Amino acid sequence: MNLFPPLLINRIRIAEADSEFKKLRVTIKYSWLNKNIQKSIFGGSIFSAIDPFYAVMYWQIFNTRNIPMIIWIKKAEIDYIKTATANLHMDFELSENDIENAVSALKENEKHEVWHTVKVYNSHSELCAESRVLVYIRNKYEHPLNNS
Repeated sequence: MNLFPPLLINRIRIAEADSEFKKLRVTIKYSWLNKNIQKSIFGGSIFSAIDPFYAVMYWQIFNTRNIPMIIWIKKAEIDYIKTATANLHMDFELSENDIENAVSALKENEKHEVWHTVKVYNSHSELCAESRVLVYIRNKYEHPLNNS
């Protein structure tokens, strides 16, 4: 994913990922490629760094369990708190409880929606932005979930 053009151009990269894809650290390098006239990172670059990752994490987790799902971000909101004039980082984390809740909900309905919060910090550990994303998960082929 680090070579995906929208992320690459905005200097967004996955810096760390655990083997189960339940934890990610994403960074944005402060660069002339993502700097606005105010010499801070574009809000759109920050939002781009938040947008795909929870959906990708759920998809990877379900895929490794051979459960085909359709997963995307249905809604997102962001509060820009402090101008971003340095490198940024954000952590994404899913617990086993998050996965179990999704499976449990999908056993009763064909879809599940869940909110996750992402906090964006600069290299001085100052909070620069906070976002909430609504992840939409649908059982692609009404895959049986009894043993999941």
